[in-house]
Amino acid sequence: MLNPQAKKKILVVDDLLTNRKIVEHMLEKGGYQTMSAASGMECIQMATSRQIDLILLDIMMPDMDGIEVCKRLRKDSRTGAMPVIFVTSATDDGTLSRAFDAGGNDYIRKPVNRVELIKRVQAAFVHEALAQKNKEEEKLRSVLSMSGTICHEINQPLQYISGISQLLLMDLEKGSKAYEKIAKMKVQIDRMGEITKRLMQISRVDAVSYIGETKILSLGN
Repeated sequence: MLNPQAKKKILVVDDLLTNRKIVEHMLEKGGYQTMSAASGMECIQMATSRQIDLILLDIMMPDMDGIEVCKRLRKDSRTGAMPVIFVTSATDDGTLSRAFDAGGNDYIRKPVNRVELIKRVQAAFVHEALAQKNKEEEKLRSVLSMSGTICHEINQPLQYISGISQLLLMDLEKGSKAYEKIAKMKVQIDRMGEITKRLMQISRVDAVSYIGETKILSLGN
């Protein structure tokens, strides 16, 4: 079975080739695909033009440091939500504060420890997946709320028509063609009313795994 991590592509950004190679090797041993960039500008160009799932970004780089790179990534709609983990030997409060203010999701200390690297990368992907799930569930809640409002608005005229139909049936002779037609119409109207009532009673939505990545929607009262 294919390792799902193999689908994740991580961009390693560092001006030193040796550092890039070490981190790439650790990630590839952990089952990830990697790409690398030697400068902040190259990082931005790759992030905006290729499919990348996460960026490991060195802070101390010439020309453009990692903090400025992160600020620019966050301002671009194509990369604004892309997870960024800073890699730095500068872990003083001031540097870390500026890094997180720029939009960084986490940081890893240099020299990079393999276990810390893999665990922080995994945590970033778990956090991203949870955020996406919450976003999808919020959309479902919004749809259900709107559906409930619409059903309520529909149910009122249905009840009115059903009432009028009942009054007409009381004035018509049973067995007549008009009686039979209105009776059939009332049955269908009442059926529509029951459907809208059931939809309004939905109060919970769960998206649950079914087979592989297939999702099914579970509706409960």
